Amino acid sequence: MFINICIVGVLACAALDLWQRVLLVLFKIPTSNWAIVGRWLISFLRTMIWVQSEVAQRDAIKNELLIGWSFHYLIAIFYAGLYSVLFNFGIIGFNFIDGLIFGIISVIVPWFFFMPAMGAGIMANKMPNPRLACILALAAHGVFGISLGLLFQIFY
Repeated sequence: MFINICIVGVLACAALDLWQRVLLVLFKIPTSNWAIVGRWLISFLRTMIWVQSEVAQRDAIKNELLIGWSFHYLIAIFYAGLYSVLFNFGIIGFNFIDGLIFGIISVIVPWFFFMPAMGAGIMANKMPNPRLACILALAAHGVFGISLGLLFQIFY
């Protein structure tokens, strides 16, 4: 069961990453910068300071890109585990619609945790285009959730 959760989490995360690549190629929308996420995580673990408003302007930290990508995929596996638990309690099914709902709900994390932690503010209100940042996060999490719902049909 744990292996299946890991497989589903990794594949759903890969679908999200592929989605971002498609947006980059078609619309020149930059993908997530996992090096900055890694830098934030390393800095957070060293200082225990959650909000790091200037993390993107700081000097690079050794292995930040690898750590950022690893953290990204570990979070995806966590979400897959949560989805599985909700399924086992009869709260959610393994299908497109429940996956989409799960993905939409999961966007709470970047909007209210990661965006503020990285200095972008709640729902990216400190970014040049907060609406676009929120829509992109919502779309990415929708793709991720749909992928979870459909992949669990195969790997559960």
